[in-house]
Amino acid sequence: MQLKDEDGSITLEAALVIPVFMLFIVFMASIIRISVAEIALNKSVTETAQIIANHAYPATILSEELESIAGQKLSGISIGEISLGDVENLVGTTLLEFLDVNISGSNYIQELGNSAITPIIQKKFTQNTNSKMDGSNITVEVDLPSSLNGAADSYFGITATYDLDLTVPFVEKTITIKKQAYERLWVGGY
Repeated sequence: MQLKDEDGSITLEAALVIPVFMLFIVFMASIIRISVAEIALNKSVTETAQIIANHAYPATILSEELESIAGQKLSGISIGEISLGDVENLVGTTLLEFLDVNISGSNYIQELGNSAITPIIQKKFTQNTNSKMDGSNITVEVDLPSSLNGAADSYFGITATYDLDLTVPFVEKTITIKKQAYERLWVGGY
């Protein structure tokens, strides 16, 4: 009795199993990459919101003091008989319109907050990932409170989105990761 020749059977089995195994490894690596990006973005947004919420009160006190000093100094300024109010009447527009500052058309403070906080979150994100992921795909939106007087709506919020390109064969997708953090502003005594 002669047995069948089974040369090459392991090669055939390996040719069937190895591509599936390699695809599984690539997808697992992508899932890990997405998880690392999500954790880093969450940590960056949370830390930034906490830092800003903790430092808002001293900044508010400083801002109010500077407004008070500026108001006192500007209220006494007049050249001969012309005061700042007379200058506005002479120009025919308000001082902000004359200087071409359009605050009502676009939310100037909101845009300033977004542009100021975006580099901070991008830097924290690249520090938290410790990899080749850069923060250039991060967009940040800041939710500023309407008042800093200790009211119920004195929460500062940051919403950051990160566009992550998948590097998986046969898949050309971009995953958008979105994280939010809200912190109540410390406004002293409240």
